[in-house]
Amino acid sequence: MDVRSGLRLLRERWKSIIAITLLATGTGAFLTWRQTPLYSAQVTLFVSAWNGGATASSAYQDSLLSQQRVKSYTALLRGELVMRAVSEELGLGLTPAGLAAKVTATAIPDTALMAANVVDASPRRAQTIANAVAAKFTQLVPTFEAGPDGRQPGVRVTVVSPAGLPYRPISPRPVHNVGTALALGLLLGVGYAFARQQLDTTVKSAAEAAELAGAPSLGAIAADPTASKRPLVIHDGPYAPRAEAFRKIRTGLQFVDVDTAHKVVLITSSVAGEGKTTTACNLAITIAQSGKRVLLIDADLRRPRAARYLGLPGGVGLTSVLVGTAGLDDAVQGWGDDLMSVLASGPIPPNPSEILGSRHMRELLDRLRDTYDLVLIDAPPVLPVTDAATTAAACDGVVVVVRHGVTRREELTATVAALRTVDAKLLGTVLNLAPARGGDQSYQEYGARPDDGPPQQHPGAWHPQQVARQSKDRVPQ
Repeated sequence: MDVRSGLRLLRERWKSIIAITLLATGTGAFLTWRQTPLYSAQVTLFVSAWNGGATASSAYQDSLLSQQRVKSYTALLRGELVMRAVSEELGLGLTPAGLAAKVTATAIPDTALMAANVVDASPRRAQTIANAVAAKFTQLVPTFEAGPDGRQPGVRVTVVSPAGLPYRPISPRPVHNVGTALALGLLLGVGYAFARQQLDTTVKSAAEAAELAGAPSLGAIAADPTASKRPLVIHDGPYAPRAEAFRKIRTGLQFVDVDTAHKVVLITSSVAGEGKTTTACNLAITIAQSGKRVLLIDADLRRPRAARYLGLPGGVGLTSVLVGTAGLDDAVQGWGDDLMSVLASGPIPPNPSEILGSRHMRELLDRLRDTYDLVLIDAPPVLPVTDAATTAAACDGVVVVVRHGVTRREELTATVAALRTVDAKLLGTVLNLAPARGGDQSYQEYGARPDDGPPQQHPGAWHPQQVARQSKDRVPQ
């Protein structure tokens, strides 16, 4: 991963990184606040050895003996004999092991000095225990060093620096703890972002979708927070990014395999919730605004949504025509002052796959090729049911809608394989709900300025206020 990809990842995952960092910092601050303050009192002892000699060699030997004794005394100071005596003398009620856990003894390198530290929640008690340990140890040293004949050696331990009263706790350290928690949280947040990136198998760009599908990318549609309440592009301004995105898809669709006419195009997706219906509706409106005769067929006979998006009744439609209960002219509805035509789903049948793959369906599509410039079919997703694959065999091409960050790579690959099985021609992919900025797309509104005057409206364009009267039910994208 290069620097640019890393910065892009941080920009995409900054919310998660900040959340983890704040959680770790808050946890560190809470644990610090819950900790009992501990105080440390230190006493310093000097170990001296003397064997009665007055020569330089004897003095050197005495110095070596003192340093050797210091190393042994650090263990003896925390021994059971000293700890029991101090606990009984002070009435602490602690076992020798319990008191030893509060005491540490260290030898100061290259000296005859040793230091004893006592850590306790009470500063006064820490001072008292440290001085008591030092006093008791100096009294017991002659007992440790006594020979078999009772002769006392020339080794003496002296307290050179008694323990003072500590005023500042050594633990907890709020600044250190919170700073460490902050750094650890930031590290965990960045690590989580990179781990998600490596484990995330969803499609993140139009180029990736095109590569997986083995078909060109027709375009990408930016995520719009208002699309859930206003799913149709005619609600947007003429220069809105989403409207411009569909015009780009319209242009891309016109230039796919220009030597072959694609008059019946099926719009589908891998799974539900990827925005195929809104894509089909908006693409039909955009192509119709260019002056072409367009028919939108709601062939999702399990969860029909297109008629509801457009504010049209769906009681009579495709299934009515196929079973012969209604004629085609009676079932087709005009939309937007006859800007385009819509064939709703009709009654939901018990066998959608058989109806969509029937001979009547193929004959109907052949008839529609002679009547309209383009027929767009909103079909069910490919992977849950076989309806889309069955219908695709009778169409001139298929467009697969891929949702950014939701459609997994293996799902898109399986969708393409299912379409290839029925010899369907894959015209391209459309990346839906792509980030407005970042990735391989950047959307900016470019159009007339306020002083340019009102834009010239295309004769086939449909005014939003007219659609507001037509559309009575808004369905999220």
